Amino acid sequence: MKTITNSLSRRNNNHLMIIGVCLLSGCSALSVNDDNKNDICYTSRSELRQSEHYYSKSIVEGAVVGGLLGAGAGALGAFIGGGNVSTAALIGGGVGVVAGGVGGYYLAKQKDIADEQTLVASVKNDILVENGEIDRTAVAFARLRDCRFSNAERIKSDYKAGRLPRDKAISQLNELKLQFDQDIQMAQELGLKMSSRMTEFQDANNKILNNDPIARSIVNAEKLSKVETPNIVSSIEEKKTPTEVVKNSKKKSKKKTNPEQITTDNTLKNKVTTIPTAKPLATVNSPAVEVAHITETNQIKQKAFVDQIDKAKAQAKVAFALEGSVSQATPEILVCGL
Repeated sequence: MKTITNSLSRRNNNHLMIIGVCLLSGCSALSVNDDNKNDICYTSRSELRQSEHYYSKSIVEGAVVGGLLGAGAGALGAFIGGGNVSTAALIGGGVGVVAGGVGGYYLAKQKDIADEQTLVASVKNDILVENGEIDRTAVAFARLRDCRFSNAERIKSDYKAGRLPRDKAISQLNELKLQFDQDIQMAQELGLKMSSRMTEFQDANNKILNNDPIARSIVNAEKLSKVETPNIVSSIEEKKTPTEVVKNSKKKSKKKTNPEQITTDNTLKNKVTTIPTAKPLATVNSPAVEVAHITETNQIKQKAFVDQIDKAKAQAKVAFALEGSVSQATPEILVCGL
């Protein structure tokens, strides 16, 4: 019995050692979503699948990756030194989680790039690439969603035209719904990856602004300006209301009115132009400010993708019902500009 236990222990240790070597050498995780070439929406699904490869290997992903790398390093070190591989893996994993929490991305950047300006430029480029990938993923999901919905409509049309028996129509719709549920699961997993990476980019953005007080003051001033602008518009609308009432009363009554009591359009325009507005901010060519802008865009895009998935889930409730119908819509996620 002792011999068998030792044999199993050595086998487990060897597995851990192999995992450690694989992790340290940059092996990418395999996708859990299998391709089915018989799927009528295979092409559209393949486009969405491409995002899985991007999100599995292009950034340091916080505590999870840190923990795995720590476990791999501990196991490999113990194997080489003749120690207990299992224990070393657990210890190494614990160290990895501590070192690989939120901030792991920026820490990795700092270790790789010493110059601050080059570091900021590299972070900016990473977020720009990320934003482009979110756009591409959103379009891919929209095409896959539309493919599922349009095929559901085709099945229902065939049923209404008498070309398809009811039981077969329901069966085909159920199969489509099952496939779409898997699509939704894939998209939600991508959304979680986006959210995790967004947290890393936010952390990097905060650290960059902490190192650049001038950029921090500019960003804060911009946020304040955005808050003040709606208040100004609201005050303009409030000033318009009495004028509209006077105009309506003029139509109903032909009695002469004191001109001084009526606010003419020209007077209103003059008053509107004299309302104080937020002072425009001076244009500053600051890489740190640019990183703040594209980080905000990243947040908007990520949220829009999650909203897109939720909307598709709501549409699916009627899209795959035999008597239901749903209108297709383009993804509302593409946010241009910085």
